[in-house]
Amino acid sequence: MLCAVRVFTQKFSPPPFAIKADCRFRSLLGHSSIMNSSSRSAPREEVRTNGTGDGCISLQEWQGWGSGSPVPAMVNELVEDLKLLKKNNDAQMKFGGLGGKLKGDFRIQEDKKHRATYQALSDSEKKFQFYSARQIACRLLGSKGYLCQKCWLPLEDCMCSKLKPSPLWHGIRFWLYMHPKDFLRQNNTGKLLWQVFGVQAATLCLYGIAEDEEIMWNTFKLAGSFILILMVA
Repeated sequence: MLCAVRVFTQKFSPPPFAIKADCRFRSLLGHSSIMNSSSRSAPREEVRTNGTGDGCISLQEWQGWGSGSPVPAMVNELVEDLKLLKKNNDAQMKFGGLGGKLKGDFRIQEDKKHRATYQALSDSEKKFQFYSARQIACRLLGSKGYLCQKCWLPLEDCMCSKLKPSPLWHGIRFWLYMHPKDFLRQNNTGKLLWQVFGVQAATLCLYGIAEDEEIMWNTFKLAGSFILILMVA
């Protein structure tokens, strides 16, 4: 659900303003996620297993989901932690619902582990980065082989063939600032931006992922005469 728009034109303010803007949009994102939660449809409680192989999330796989950034280091670390926990406990990862949430005994074991890691972090920013990376790591593993990478719908319900790509006006670029809980949600409509206009014209930035946020704010500072529209989802 798209809930806010901000337009940035030629004169972009110095970094201190960017920091304040970041805080303001973070506050807005937190508010929007609470507001949206009451209106979202109930998740489908289909439970599926994931027989994850070896290796990290590749750049091709990561960018296939709509991102234009490098694979976040912390996301790959958490993917490896999940795989190691699965191996050590000889347990299957089970996922279900719209958000690809962990289910069953493995969820209980993983929850204890991640809570201990979270509580050991003293810095609030690091805590949120860990929270965001964990959300994204679980969603990537739970959606692999189940959701279409383009439309984020189950493969049997893929609607990519129904969409018609369209060029965006010259000099305009969208940035979609997305909460990690909305990443790979089947009912997220923000993904339509880059499906229709392409990833070069509509770029995904995940809230709490340092690599994404750094790219976005640096782009805003160097925008020149381009019009950048930041949409919060």
